[in-house]
Amino acid sequence: MNTDIIAAVPPATIAWLSAEENPAVAVLTRRVLLGMKDDASTKALWARRNEYAPVATILEHMAPDGSWATPGRDYQKYGGSLWQVHFLGELYASGDDEQVQQAAAYAFSRQLADGSWSCNGRRAASIPCLTANVGRALARLGYAHDERIVAALRYCAGLFDTYGCLTCGTVDLAKADNMKAWGARTDTLNGYCHMLAPKLLLFLGEVPRDVWPQGAEALRDECVRVLRDKQITRCLPEEARAFGEEFWTTPSGERAGIRERFLAKHDDLHYKDKPGWSRFGFPLSYNSDALEALLALARVGEPMRAEYSPALASVREQADAAWRWKLRNSLNGKMLADIERKGEPSRWVTLRALEVLKHFDG
Repeated sequence: MNTDIIAAVPPATIAWLSAEENPAVAVLTRRVLLGMKDDASTKALWARRNEYAPVATILEHMAPDGSWATPGRDYQKYGGSLWQVHFLGELYASGDDEQVQQAAAYAFSRQLADGSWSCNGRRAASIPCLTANVGRALARLGYAHDERIVAALRYCAGLFDTYGCLTCGTVDLAKADNMKAWGARTDTLNGYCHMLAPKLLLFLGEVPRDVWPQGAEALRDECVRVLRDKQITRCLPEEARAFGEEFWTTPSGERAGIRERFLAKHDDLHYKDKPGWSRFGFPLSYNSDALEALLALARVGEPMRAEYSPALASVREQADAAWRWKLRNSLNGKMLADIERKGEPSRWVTLRALEVLKHFDG
């Protein structure tokens, strides 16, 4: 890591990041950016992070059983119970808090036997991005070594092992060989879900490597590969619209082979940047952005590669003269609590950007 990049940050910005109104960002600035060891004042400030207004507001809305809505609405945007657990994790809420522990207990009660979390409690509606988001949050809230978190990671790794690509689905061992044979989603030209890669890496990065289940290393490598191959953001084929029109207007029983035939007619796909990935936000949902993808790569120890240069250039270009980054994408008005102000400098986004630059600009 290159500490010189942090030395170049104006002292006023470091002071702004260290303001005690956001205890989590203040402490992470000391630990991650400045490399400082915890002293008594840092430990005391870390213990106060549930006083951060958005965390306090989310917890104020929680029911005594640790939920925010009925079980059938666990995944309702963005007020469902599983979303709140995800947001609490993103905000570094303290897992020592009894309310947070109750929320975690509720989330674990909604986990399915295969380790996944589902949109509606049914196995057929389990999705890896939800599982990765909830699993990452719970790991950060103090359950990183819990077997239930390992089971969630095993589910995510099992999906990749079963299908041979990053996708949604159920792990059916009886059909695993046939599924992996095709190794690609048939309803997308890429053959996988690009948005899923950062979420899985962030989950992996939150769980100690010594408890990773079988298949987790292969999952990590595949997530890194797809992000590297698409230079983080260049993942949208210009031909996607034409393919989608052909695929979705064809009766479901006649779709076999459409992707292969389309690709045979289009030897070289023409890729462009994924819309919205250059507008950095916090917190994010099932979608991601270039900054979060770079952060995910950094969190699993990925070194600098030439393929990451365009995305890193986008990060650098968005800093203002004071080395602060604006909140350009926001869920404010949709969540139970607003987080910062859209269009204004963001402590959360700035912290992420500086962590990414410190890691890769060495």
